[in-house]
Amino acid sequence: MYIFVRPLNQPLEHIRQILHLLLLAAVLHGCGEDAAFEKHVTEGIIEYDVTYPELDEDNLMLEMLPDEMIMTFKEDKFKSELKTGAGIVEMSLIADGEKRELNNMVKLFSDRYVLKLNESETHDFVDVLPPFQMEFLDGTDTIADALCKRILIDFGQAKTESYIFAFTDVIALKSPNWCTPYRDIEGVLLDYRIDNYDMVMRLKARKIIPKDIPDEAFIVDDRYEQLTREEFAELVVENMKIFME
Repeated sequence: MYIFVRPLNQPLEHIRQILHLLLLAAVLHGCGEDAAFEKHVTEGIIEYDVTYPELDEDNLMLEMLPDEMIMTFKEDKFKSELKTGAGIVEMSLIADGEKRELNNMVKLFSDRYVLKLNESETHDFVDVLPPFQMEFLDGTDTIADALCKRILIDFGQAKTESYIFAFTDVIALKSPNWCTPYRDIEGVLLDYRIDNYDMVMRLKARKIIPKDIPDEAFIVDDRYEQLTREEFAELVVENMKIFME
């Protein structure tokens, strides 16, 4: 999803302060590619901005849709969380790369549901995109202070637009994409798109925070009712599509 950066109308003194902080950061942390992360980050949090490239800027739905995603990661596990305005709808997933288990959780008002999937079930659940080819591109990007490589996702004639993703290997998350349609990418995606309940979302990292993460962060809350694929489709997917319309 493409994010448009708007210039800030800051007072002159604020601009001077910002430039001073940027200069200080450069002195403290070096410059060039080494300015980001000097070693692999094994656990922490990634904050993503969420935008909706297929919606007009004046669409009233934007007031209700999530504008950020929080990803918590440690070794071979991660948890991603999205919330709508006022917390009416919460979507999250917990992925275990070693066990190849995915817990897809949705909270609708006070109702909580979870769909637990193994690896083959996960691939069947997420492979909703038309066939595509991947091509690594020259050059690099820096996103959230992490050096990234770029890759072209080409859908051929199935889609009018190709995607350019950015991923990094400075985050030591094992098998980060096993539960996505892009599982052949060996690196954590920091700028990418997903189709979520018939809604195209672009996620672009704005901050990576290395920190200790407790193992309990990847345990499904026992308040979530486990559903079958059929029950999840009836109780959750259809209601989510109606909400996103």
